[in-house]
Amino acid sequence: MRMQEVRKLFLSFTFVASVMYITDGFSIMGIYFSDIFRFEGSFLKEYSGQLYLPLLLFLFLGIVLGRFFCGWICPITAIMNITTVFARKKPKINLKTKYVFLFFTVVVLYFEYTGKLSLTNELLKLGFLLGITAIVVASLFYSRIFCTNICPLGAFFSILGYVSIFRLDVGEDCKKCHRCNSVCEMGIDVMNSKPMNECSLCWNCVEECPYKSIRLRFILS
Repeated sequence: MRMQEVRKLFLSFTFVASVMYITDGFSIMGIYFSDIFRFEGSFLKEYSGQLYLPLLLFLFLGIVLGRFFCGWICPITAIMNITTVFARKKPKINLKTKYVFLFFTVVVLYFEYTGKLSLTNELLKLGFLLGITAIVVASLFYSRIFCTNICPLGAFFSILGYVSIFRLDVGEDCKKCHRCNSVCEMGIDVMNSKPMNECSLCWNCVEECPYKSIRLRFILS
């Protein structure tokens, strides 16, 4: 089985699991999605005790594999794989905008946690629906714009990508055919980008390279 087929299975599973989660099909780590919209007071204070483990897992995953979560686990990626078929433009990495969204997200969560901002049930529901709709519509015109320019979690993993210990590396036997660049989902210049912190390990370039010049490397070796 090719790596892309394995990846599609992973993304299909996480997408279905997310839909079931949203529709109250099952709980994750003791939290039902329907319960999230029934909190009183601070959302973060209500669920902070159950959010430490996912945060630690995200931190560990990012340090080991950078933006692997974005390419293999994130349910939004499953949606992007569909919308990118209709997108008129290829992605162009903007290293600034997603970090602005990350900063804004951290500020909002801080004020929400300290009680200076109240995220009501109705506001959370409306924001969720509007956010998903905007992501899908925008991605129909600009391939993976959410992943490359907006997603605060993607920005978080991009930062960790600078110190990740496993990264794709282009070997000296590369013939500069540019085929890797043409299939990169994140719009990266695969041949010249160092340290590839934006790479989501989608594996397209590895399977596309006719010279097998691109390999996953343990940088501490």
